[in-house]
Amino acid sequence: MKNLLLMLTAFTAVLNGCDSSAPPQSPGRQDHPVGHFVLQLKGHYFHVELADTFQRRRQGLAGREYLPPDAGMLFVYPTATRTSMWMKGCKIPLDVLFFDGNKRLINFHTMAVPSPGQPNHALPTYPSDKPAKYALEVPAGTTARLRLKPGAAISFSPELLKALDKGTE
Repeated sequence: MKNLLLMLTAFTAVLNGCDSSAPPQSPGRQDHPVGHFVLQLKGHYFHVELADTFQRRRQGLAGREYLPPDAGMLFVYPTATRTSMWMKGCKIPLDVLFFDGNKRLINFHTMAVPSPGQPNHALPTYPSDKPAKYALEVPAGTTARLRLKPGAAISFSPELLKALDKGTE
């Protein structure tokens, strides 16, 4: 299984490097290209960017016009905390899934694209029900497609674990 995960990660890196239709990088993300890390949720693999600094968490997926079905962004917090997300600057609907420090699903929300011209103070927020160590944003409909329920566990590829060992800001 570990070898399969490593081969899948390497194959994805090659495809992302050759695919001219791959989503563009957001400013400040050159060190973590789209799909660089792999995690598994309910037997399904996701290729994720890592939002492990304040700036990356702040930027999130804002400005993106497309997110492949098996892609996402993993937000990593320095400590487990009650947190919430919003859709400031987002152009695509997303599901956000909150996980505790044991990588167990706490709760999730489907987040709609804001109406054009909607002021920031009027944007809805989508909170974690308990302190979360991780938040995973994926295309809207993913939680329904995978029939996810609280308690579901995520697992991280060795490369993702190594990146997380460096800590968060």
